[in-house]
Parts: sequence; C-alpha cells; structure tokens
Amino acid sequence: MALTSDHNGLFIQGMTDPGELRGFLESRFSQAEIQSLYAVRLEEAKSMARAEKIAPLRAFWKLMDRAFGGKSQALQCGRGCAHCCYTGVAATQLEWDGILDNAREKGLDLHKILERSRRTIDRVRDAVKSGKDLDAAAWHRLVVNQPCPFLQEDQSCAVYEDRPLDCRLVVAYRGKCSSKNLEHAQRGVVPEEAVASTVVARLQYEATPKMKRRKFDGSQKVHLLHRWLVAWEDKNRGKR
Repeated sequence: MALTSDHNGLFIQGMTDPGELRGFLESRFSQAEIQSLYAVRLEEAKSMARAEKIAPLRAFWKLMDRAFGGKSQALQCGRGCAHCCYTGVAATQLEWDGILDNAREKGLDLHKILERSRRTIDRVRDAVKSGKDLDAAAWHRLVVNQPCPFLQEDQSCAVYEDRPLDCRLVVAYRGKCSSKNLEHAQRGVVPEEAVASTVVARLQYEATPKMKRRKFDGSQKVHLLHRWLVAWEDKNRGKR
C-alpha cells in the first residue's frame, strides 16, 4: 500500500505500523541526517539534565515538546481530547521509572489507578501467569478500546509531562479525532520521530550499571503500562 501524506508531506493519515513510519521517515531524511540528529539530541538531553538538575529522559521530553512546538499552529490535540488514550501504550523501563517519579511528585495513589483499571490489569496478569510468548499485537488486544490506566475522569493524563514515547508519536494536526480508531493520527512530522526511540534506549543503557549492560543495539524492551503496573503491584503488595 502506498504511503500517503498531505501536500506538505507532513503526515501519513491513519498509519499505525512502526515499520511504515520508519520507512516514511527514512524516505524524508537521509541516514546521515538521522544519525547526526541522534547524536545532537542525545548530548543536548544530557547537557540540559545537568544544567537543570533533572533526569536526562525528562530533558529529552522537553526537546521533543520543543520540536513539535514548531508545528503548533496546526496542532489540534488539547486537554480532554483523549481518543488516542483507548489503546495499548508500551513503555521502556526508563519511561516507566519516569512515570513512577511523576506519580510520586504528584502524590498519585497507584493502588487507586490499579483498581480503576482492574479488569484489564487482571487480563494482563493472567496472560503473564500463563507464560505464553505473546507478540506485541496479542498484548495490545488485551487492552484495546479500554482507557489507559492513567486517563483521569476529566479525560486528562495524570502523568502527562512524563508520558511515554508511544503517546508522544500520536499527534492530530488536521483536526480533532472523531473516534477511537486513530484515523486522524499523524506521524512523520518532525525528524526527532526518527531518532527518539534510539535516544531513549541509549539513555536507559547509560543508566544501567556497567556490570549489567549488554552490547547496545539501539533498542530496549517495552511492555504495556498495564504490565508494568502488574509488576509494581506485585512488588508493593501489602505496603499500603
């Protein structure tokens, strides 16, 4: 299927396949541009983190916000627009740690968040217990059309500042979403999309104790937020 974009080449309508997104970005930006931007954004994130005394990942999120901000004239997403929050959201360990930091800073009760999403949480827990080697699509089917655990009653995100990359790469530029099928989600807007996952992976790699590091391959494992919450609940069971 041919890739489609608007007359400015700024988005691909309804594209949800990461492979298609990667191919589209690689058609817009050369490998040299992508590699250079990766190195620049990685160093900028670490430099900003030192200067502002914040976590490197939080600094990188600021850089991502700045990149998308350059396109803000057409940006339609806003507080309470939560159509894209009814699908599975995956995150790396580093992103999950950032969410936990956000929750602690705000005094969020993760036990309440767990109970609010108990049906899908238990569905994911059963899948984990089964020991089945599910692919990404199968994991997402367990929670599809259900609200993200961090989606609040007013349809805002409880941890918005530290939301993972999965959320940041779903942006509505053409108009407000009209359903939960993400047919208005657009990607391929800024070159940072081509390097963001690798920057996050590298930051996690550098945060890992050297004795536990494996050779960096540009990626890190991701799990659904529900699965991270299951692990958190098991670890903190009885600590209320």
